[in-house]
Amino acid sequence: MMSRRSYGYGSYGRRSYGSGSYYRGKNRGHKKAAAAVMIAVLLCIAGVGSYFFFFHNHIEKDTDKAFKQPSVSQQPPVQDTKTSSLESSADPNKKGYFDNNVFIYDKQGYELFYGGDDTATAYAKAVSEIKKAVGKDVAVYNMVVPTHSVFGMPSNYLTEASDEKANIQKIYSSYTEDVKPVDIYDTLNQHKSEYIYFHTDNNWTGLGAYYAFNTFCDVSGNKKADINSFSKGEIKDFGGSLLMSTVTEENPQGNPELAGNADTVIYYNIPGEYDCRLLENGADKEKEATLIAPFAEGANAYSAFIWGNNPYMKITSNHQTGKKLCIIKDSYGCALAPFTALNYDEIYIVDPQFYDGSVIDYIKKNHFTDILVINGIINANTAMRTEWIYTIIG
Repeated sequence: MMSRRSYGYGSYGRRSYGSGSYYRGKNRGHKKAAAAVMIAVLLCIAGVGSYFFFFHNHIEKDTDKAFKQPSVSQQPPVQDTKTSSLESSADPNKKGYFDNNVFIYDKQGYELFYGGDDTATAYAKAVSEIKKAVGKDVAVYNMVVPTHSVFGMPSNYLTEASDEKANIQKIYSSYTEDVKPVDIYDTLNQHKSEYIYFHTDNNWTGLGAYYAFNTFCDVSGNKKADINSFSKGEIKDFGGSLLMSTVTEENPQGNPELAGNADTVIYYNIPGEYDCRLLENGADKEKEATLIAPFAEGANAYSAFIWGNNPYMKITSNHQTGKKLCIIKDSYGCALAPFTALNYDEIYIVDPQFYDGSVIDYIKKNHFTDILVINGIINANTAMRTEWIYTIIG
């Protein structure tokens, strides 16, 4: 019987770039390491807070108050009481403005990215360590997902943010081991007029993940999927992390423009027979599950994809391809993972934020052939995510 709990999905909300915000404790015994990381987090938050104060005063940011999202531990927000809006040179009738740390434009929410070369190279080094640990017989791929901002916002609103394409290229050119980049920037740009990102959530849609999956197939030599051949379902009235991060005591429904522009989660039923075993957050034993949890709803509707962010899910099939894939992911990997079931006998999906132990040991013991590391660009430039990757390398 499948549990109708929150499926482990954590809406990420406000980010402290480079500091590893949206921290949710992992049950590890590394207290000394955790203390050291927390000191670094506090120092980074102080620096990032100063940057946000300067930047948001420069563009006259809306009031920034605490993000309130159930079951997710959040860092305290930067406080700023100035409010205003900006004119868009693309369309003078549309205005963009900040509501907390979410940028609102044309009834959609956006995140702005502030990573740099140092955070890019640190992440690339961590991914390189995965390749070094598994050796030459296992192919390691890395996919960095850009934010919706670069495809949906007018360019004049991005002048103070970092160049996402340049940052991704910095990551892809900074490996110290033989890692294969999966560059999806141009792929997504070609489909930017389609519904590839949510309006109210930081994640991409199943359609956006599908386009990225086919690019992964181009790089890895796997068979592409034809999305038109799949049956599909939908979950309406999804108000995601960006909407929730605008919720305050004074405005419990969140930003009215986002609240009035709710998303629909469209999921695709992958043909084939699959045995899925899931270890949920807080559980001691794995359980039977499905690729899709169609009963997910409300703010947790994105968890329809592989039940959201949990320590691991193991998927086995009778394809007899001779290939096994380990996905090391953040939330972007949830929507992409079901498509990979088409091409592998086993997929082991790991979220370093929640996973205990060494995934490398599991990969070697079970003779995996491929690894795909997938993170959104903000996570890829966040110190805590890099630290979590190291903890599962062992």
